[in-house]
Amino acid sequence: MAKDRPPFDRSRLSLRRRTHLGSSRDAINLAVQQTMEHLGSICSREDVMADLEIVLREGLANAALHGNQAAETKSVFLRFYGSREQGLWIAIRDEGSGFDPDAVPDPRGEDRLLLHHGRGIFLMQQLVDDIEYRKGGTELLLYKAPPI
Repeated sequence: MAKDRPPFDRSRLSLRRRTHLGSSRDAINLAVQQTMEHLGSICSREDVMADLEIVLREGLANAALHGNQAAETKSVFLRFYGSREQGLWIAIRDEGSGFDPDAVPDPRGEDRLLLHHGRGIFLMQQLVDDIEYRKGGTELLLYKAPPI
């Protein structure tokens, strides 16, 4: 997407967290639950919280299950920063070999409509204001603009 994001002013952030988790569904569920509790301190809109939960689940699942191929020896790294005034930044990084986001097929294609997978990246693109892939596709940076 690469839209213009506001300058990142660390001094004005009221929420700063970083953690890492294993590459299992249980680890993803726990990380989402804990992260959503933290996000509640800066986000008061139920619709935005619902969107952020979907984005977190999809991003963490992609990193753990596709990037790390669910390898128990590999971690997923999660950072999130934000404030009501500046919005929210979420960074998710895996220890996989990366991927080319442009090579991911559009899930709206006629041949893909009935598949039960392949919509995560599309969903994230619809629910945040900016999405960027870094480090050869091993890191995902998401931005949700205010009001949150």
